[in-house]
Amino acid sequence: MQLFREFGIGVGHYSVAIKFIRQHNLWYWLIIPCLFNLIAFGVVGYFSWIYTGDLLDYLLTQMGVSGDSWWKVSLQVVISIFVRLLIVMLYLKLFRYIVLIFFAPMLAFISDKIQELSTGKKKPFGINQFTRDVVRGISIAVKNLVLEMIVTTCIILLSFALPILAVFAPFLIYIVESYYFGFAMLDYRNEFVMLSAKESRQLINHHRGLVLGIGAMFNFMLFVPFLGVLVAPVLSVVAGGLAFNEVDKRS
Repeated sequence: MQLFREFGIGVGHYSVAIKFIRQHNLWYWLIIPCLFNLIAFGVVGYFSWIYTGDLLDYLLTQMGVSGDSWWKVSLQVVISIFVRLLIVMLYLKLFRYIVLIFFAPMLAFISDKIQELSTGKKKPFGINQFTRDVVRGISIAVKNLVLEMIVTTCIILLSFALPILAVFAPFLIYIVESYYFGFAMLDYRNEFVMLSAKESRQLINHHRGLVLGIGAMFNFMLFVPFLGVLVAPVLSVVAGGLAFNEVDKRS
């Protein structure tokens, strides 16, 4: 029951985040992150699109399905759709972790400011502490990327062995991606309250519903053309921090 309740809190706090930003007139904080997000998304998408065509040509040649017969054309269409869907998945996965790794200083700064405004507490600023927070954010992102890739690969391999699992594989992969991204967003809040990485992981794992709610909404927003790419990362870190505060109060 707690899982579903906290999932709802995570999802619902995206609207709370928008109201919070409007209330405190923080729109200027979104401009630079939005521009960086758009540039990163465009660069990754450009290279993904260029190499997709070459990959398709290579696969079709290696599989010997190049030709004009109806069954070969049909098979080419099926393979093309599958490969492009796979590229889109990898593309979105790569974009999420580009945000987490390269924009860690920006996300850490925004998270701290949101916590100061929402709790009334001020975290002493020091370049050493800020650097440690950034390094921690990057290390967690890299570790989560490795774990996510391992779990995702296992799901894909099992789908080949158990065809019935293939029906649920996209949903399972979506859940895994949402969990690890939500984890990273909530850890920024735990940095502010000076929890160690171990303490943060234990606390976050106790609130899996909240983690999934924050991560699932981020993933969903990425499918909204243009707007999702611009605001999803910043809204996620704001919503995650405010939602965790709410859950902490209730606990």
